[in-house]
Amino acid sequence: MPTNLTSFPTSLPAGLWPPDLSDPLIRQIVLAAGGLVLVVILWRLLGVLRTRRLAAQIRADVQRRRAEGQHQHEEAARLAERVVATSSTSRVAGYLIQRQIETVCTDGQPSSAAALELLKALAAEKGANGLINVQTQAAPYGKWLARGDAVVLQLIGRRGGGPPGR
Repeated sequence: MPTNLTSFPTSLPAGLWPPDLSDPLIRQIVLAAGGLVLVVILWRLLGVLRTRRLAAQIRADVQRRRAEGQHQHEEAARLAERVVATSSTSRVAGYLIQRQIETVCTDGQPSSAAALELLKALAAEKGANGLINVQTQAAPYGKWLARGDAVVLQLIGRRGGGPPGR
């Protein structure tokens, strides 16, 4: 007997819908399906709430790190002000080098100016007020490096106490 594929039933057979809830087996199936739907909805809701909580924690962590970074930057700028002179050579015009403390280095700064400022701050932390043999260079990964020798400088006094040339 050939089947006609062009005709589809447009309604459910009689007795399938609405289900007969007086039958205990059908009642258990409907309750189980309803419970499963409820569990899936609750599971998704808990996932959304967990995602929101994690996002809030990440935002708070980013804000905390940004504030710490800002504080570190302000501290480095304050320390860098203690350095009165820098030089790319082993001498500083107008100053006498009393002693060399040690070589200081920075790595991974966004610009050469930032690398130099951090270098000054590191030197000041070591008790220096000057830097000699200062070098900055771009690293292959787009950041800047700086190095120099932290020194203690003394201003050379002028004869006569007046401005130069008098």
